[in-house]
Amino acid sequence: MGKQTNHLRELAGRYRAGVCTPEEIKQINEWYDGFEEDGYPLPMEYDVERASNEAFLRAVRQVSLQERNGKIRRLLMPALKVAAVLAVVCSAALLLYKRNDGAPVVLYREVSALAGEKKRISLSDGSVVFVNSASSIRFPVEFIGHTREVYLKGEAFFEVSHKKEHPFIVHAEKLKIQVLGTSFGVKAYHPDEQMEVAVATGKVGVMPDRKSKGLVWMLTPGQQLRYSKATGQFSREQVLISDIKNWQQNILVFNFETLEDITRKLERVYAVKFTFKDRSLLKKRFQLKVENETLSNILKLLSISGDGFKYHITGRQVIIG
Repeated sequence: MGKQTNHLRELAGRYRAGVCTPEEIKQINEWYDGFEEDGYPLPMEYDVERASNEAFLRAVRQVSLQERNGKIRRLLMPALKVAAVLAVVCSAALLLYKRNDGAPVVLYREVSALAGEKKRISLSDGSVVFVNSASSIRFPVEFIGHTREVYLKGEAFFEVSHKKEHPFIVHAEKLKIQVLGTSFGVKAYHPDEQMEVAVATGKVGVMPDRKSKGLVWMLTPGQQLRYSKATGQFSREQVLISDIKNWQQNILVFNFETLEDITRKLERVYAVKFTFKDRSLLKKRFQLKVENETLSNILKLLSISGDGFKYHITGRQVIIG
């Protein structure tokens, strides 16, 4: 076991130093491809170092334990496979390495905020992303090449570092948003019929995330673009710049929205599930603005302004009507 472990560490070290034989490089690439194709998000470098050490220790313990029972062959290879892959990824510096064909391999990380959560993420270029509830963002651990591209599901607010030669691009379902350095919000939840892009500072270009015939909407501070998934139509409007960050400050604003849309937002913020017994309430519209308010009080305010509809909260279940 000791010889095999040392061999794996030595091989990873040789790869990093650039002195591997073609056969050794092929072996490492096969390990890496197998790890990558499994579809697991790759952690940060310090996490891999810790996981690598833990994996080797587990392998040693398992084999030592089973050695006494004559079961080495059955457990040796699976344990070593996990340890070896982690060691190779860690020793290859995790962020980026050149494959033997010379092409760079970009490693991605995905961060999700569950319902009721918000997260702040720092990107390698100095940009910062604030991710709203029930949302996720996928981004390169290290940006390389001409563009800086990320992939958003849900809602986020971006503060992008200015890099004139390296445009920052957000892919959000059916839209592509491109900037050089600015701050803006994107709302692109899959169940929602509309998508929104609102600009706080700088200038933002928005276009369909597919081949288009030069259709680009340019937005400046205080402008918001709405996109209808059903019709493919865009509409631009003026908004208060302070309102773009409302959700980050736990402020909820409903501008003459249906109770169906309102409850969908409340599900994300409060991690609850709504059920409508009276479905005639789904399309009733409400206007309300609250800050740091409880779910119970929000429903009470909506009920008062909506002819007193009934609601009942049990744990994380809410029944309307």
